[in-house]
Amino acid sequence: MWDSFKEDWAYKDFHFRDITKKEYRHIFLLLYWPFYVVTFFVVGGIAEKGDYYVVHCALDDMIPFCEYFVIPYIIWFPFWILMVLYTLGFEVPTFIRLMKYLIITLSLSMSIYILWPNGQNMWPDPMPRHNFFTWICSIIYETDHCTNVCPSEHVSTAFGVVFAAMDSKRFSGKRSIGFWICAILITMSVSLIKQHSVLDILAAIPVILIGYFLAFFPKHLKKKQA
Repeated sequence: MWDSFKEDWAYKDFHFRDITKKEYRHIFLLLYWPFYVVTFFVVGGIAEKGDYYVVHCALDDMIPFCEYFVIPYIIWFPFWILMVLYTLGFEVPTFIRLMKYLIITLSLSMSIYILWPNGQNMWPDPMPRHNFFTWICSIIYETDHCTNVCPSEHVSTAFGVVFAAMDSKRFSGKRSIGFWICAILITMSVSLIKQHSVLDILAAIPVILIGYFLAFFPKHLKKKQA
């Protein structure tokens, strides 16, 4: 297995002076992340201090708070970060498609947050129980904004990882089932730990479709036409 990873490593002959060469320019796509992180927290902070639309529906009140789903919620972070790093190192064409998807979906969501500041007020206060999992939830609530929720970037990003897995030569086919399960659990978690309304999940669906058809679908279309 390790031999196949060594064989697929995309930077065997790479030197930093080569970074502007065509075969390595994709690395510059990583510059999107500092821009995104700063924008996310600035926009969220501004919205939190001003007026924002509270996203909520009757179904949210019917869904119980389940602190155990904080685990798949947290798994979201290594879920997409590791896929970005893996594809960057070993499957560059998939990395480019994944980054294109993420840039499209995250930028679209951020534009919505700027034009339509929104948030939620569903965090349980006080906690219905006290255990290790509610403690993790409380830390998330303390460090996160209650804004920038609709559409849910947790959901759209998770399915970007699924599409990348299906596009990947190493994780495609039956191996992608695990990625689907993880993405579904992450989607459930955002509602069950009261980070998002069901409406945020539904709003993520068109964002996901736009990202998929602009980033991943052209490759499959070319395959069918070949």
